[in-house]
Amino acid sequence: MQYNIRLLIIISLSAISITSSAQEQINGSFSFQTDPSKDYSIVIPSAYEEGKEISAFLALHPWNTQNWDGRRWCEEIADFAEVNSVILICPDGGVDGQIDDPIDTAFTTVVIDSAMTWYSIAPDSLYVLGFSWGGKTTYTYGLNHVSKFAGFMPIGAATSVNDLDGIADQSFEKPYYIIHGENDNPNVRFYPIIERLLNEGALVESNLLPGVGHTIWFPNQVEILTDGYIWLKENNAPIVDVENQFLKAKQNILLKEHYTPGMSLIFNDNISGQIKIYALDGTLIASASSQEILVPNQSGIYIASIGMTSQQFVVTE
Repeated sequence: MQYNIRLLIIISLSAISITSSAQEQINGSFSFQTDPSKDYSIVIPSAYEEGKEISAFLALHPWNTQNWDGRRWCEEIADFAEVNSVILICPDGGVDGQIDDPIDTAFTTVVIDSAMTWYSIAPDSLYVLGFSWGGKTTYTYGLNHVSKFAGFMPIGAATSVNDLDGIADQSFEKPYYIIHGENDNPNVRFYPIIERLLNEGALVESNLLPGVGHTIWFPNQVEILTDGYIWLKENNAPIVDVENQFLKAKQNILLKEHYTPGMSLIFNDNISGQIKIYALDGTLIASASSQEILVPNQSGIYIASIGMTSQQFVVTE
């Protein structure tokens, strides 16, 4: 049985086969790692038609548990999504509200990959945006998963250039549309980031908003976000991956689905690259090249993943 992501088999979603006549927000949750009920929200624009690919944004919320979570962040930028006919994918940062904790970044990957299966999202038109702490995570999560995204839109990022250490080189030839308030400490949070990205060969456009502090409620919000999206589309980073193109055509990566502990995974011809093995709760078990990776030593059901495609396999003694 084919799966496109780790927890797809345990998530119940009533509106997977949706054809909307009005914008719809779907709020769901499922058990993930140590959290018995981890939340996410997805916004579907009214123009969505199943089978007709559209763009999507991973949307990362700020750190303020009194005012923000995944659901409320989706609601805040829903007008932007509707005007531009894009899907919003909004994972929740949990009790502490920080969207970049290890459990949250793992969860984010699960929700993205599941949404790519549930909906007709163009695989080369997934973007990421976020405000404040979510803007910081737009940089850090985005650069750690750079092959997923066609473009990046940090908004009022609560960050410093040091947050890019060790990952900034991944920005080479990637497009960034950076929105920031003129009164939101730009000498720390804005100008040094732009300089670092440009030095790494990124494509950068910016909008420093006059008289604006650290807020998402700036004048003409939808128009400004739309300008950023248009620029990203015009300068988007082509997500070219020969392995994933092959996988998309075949929808299958393994030649066999049953193994004994310690065996090598057996892949289809032309499959090469970094393989990840996950438990069904989303825990990363192993990561290695397709030539080197071995199945786990314990019996169970696992997921092998490469790029945007994954497949279940079974280990029995």
